[in-house]
Amino acid sequence: MTFREQTAPIAFATSGSTGPPQQWLREPAQLHAEARLLIGLCADDGVDGVLSYAPPRHLYGHLMSLVVPRMLEVPCLQAGLTAPLARTVARWRRPLVAAVPAAFAVLARCLPELAGAERIVLVHSSAVLPAGARELVAALGERARLVELFGSTETGLIASRTGGAGEWTLAEDTRFAPEPPRPDGVRPLRVASPRLARRPGEPAPAATATGDLVTELDERTFRWHGRAGRLVKVNGVRVDLDRLADRLAEAVPGVAVSCRAEPDPLRGEWFSVHAATDDPRLLADLAAAVRALPAAEQPRALHPLPAPAPPTREVR
Repeated sequence: MTFREQTAPIAFATSGSTGPPQQWLREPAQLHAEARLLIGLCADDGVDGVLSYAPPRHLYGHLMSLVVPRMLEVPCLQAGLTAPLARTVARWRRPLVAAVPAAFAVLARCLPELAGAERIVLVHSSAVLPAGARELVAALGERARLVELFGSTETGLIASRTGGAGEWTLAEDTRFAPEPPRPDGVRPLRVASPRLARRPGEPAPAATATGDLVTELDERTFRWHGRAGRLVKVNGVRVDLDRLADRLAEAVPGVAVSCRAEPDPLRGEWFSVHAATDDPRLLADLAAAVRALPAAEQPRALHPLPAPAPPTREVR
């Protein structure tokens, strides 16, 4: 069955790192519509191949690795972060690269081959942009263009921007849904779009809240301030730091555990685990609990902190 003949909805699942995994269904027409938007944003100058680091099991990867190449009738190479790429990236003159945050460091090692391209479009989706992305674009000069995509499994593409900074512009079929602002003008982002996913057995929602905080600058643009909760996105996977700290504290009773978000030059953002103990046995138990976490939830480091001393009683 070709893609255009497919009529059944396609299911995409959230990672389960911020709660129970959820399935979200998308109709083929929704995927086609989003692919056309992506082509207009990323491939309007023409491309001769797609290099994708995004897994096809996720919406971003499915679109950039499967649907967009088919619609453009160009080849796609699914790349891993450890794959040798020098010969691969040299085969195309106008490549489109669907990146995850850690991919920019890999691409930087292929700079001589990338510099031979006439034009290269680097695409990054829905995570804090690592510093290496801007450095790579600067090294490639005018031949390179960076496109950032803002969205989620539930919403699909919401907005985009180029150049790695500035305001976000809504996709042409997307609009802000009403949401009361705070006194400072910041409000939760809630959007309406014909591409919103639905849960099995349910109709598509009229609007979806994303968990992001924004300032709406006009009907089409917004400034992003961060996430409403203590979420980080590590290579595209959302991690709820409070929920993770609670799970680790349950695994090792008697230790106060906290997770702290940190910028990361490779992933854009990451986090570390801090434990209020210097007891070797408890730290060993906590380290074992950390090692048992899924790969996407592994912290950068585990830091022991001396347990706070009991309060002293003042003697009068």
